Amino acid sequence: MAVSNIDQLDPAQWDPNLDAVIAAPANHKVLFENERLRVLEVILEPEEEEPTHHHRWPSVFVFDQVGGPIHDMMPDGTIAPPNRDVIQAIQAWDGKGCLVVHMAPQPAGRVLNASGKTLHGVRIEMKS
Repeated sequence: MAVSNIDQLDPAQWDPNLDAVIAAPANHKVLFENERLRVLEVILEPEEEEPTHHHRWPSVFVFDQVGGPIHDMMPDGTIAPPNRDVIQAIQAWDGKGCLVVHMAPQPAGRVLNASGKTLHGVRIEMKS
């Protein structure tokens, strides 16, 4: 069954089996969840690439440890252009304190931590 472009743009239509917690559980741990919020601890070790997954809700990502380069990967394994909000924020970050990034819903993809530093943070997803 073909997926229309409209379905790809509507996060409510995204495959629930590709939700980050289901598709990439080694990298996403639920710390808290209710009907309005889901709070995830996110860990990606150096040189690790997550399984393909999505994040259907807008979020705020608070990194307490991250270094570049970090690459967005398409489901087919190609590297996406480095224009996504989080990639630009990591590149501009001075490494002091925490890095806070407001993020739109993310369609299916994965992240490759090509740095020598563990990526660690808390992602607060706003369901409503």
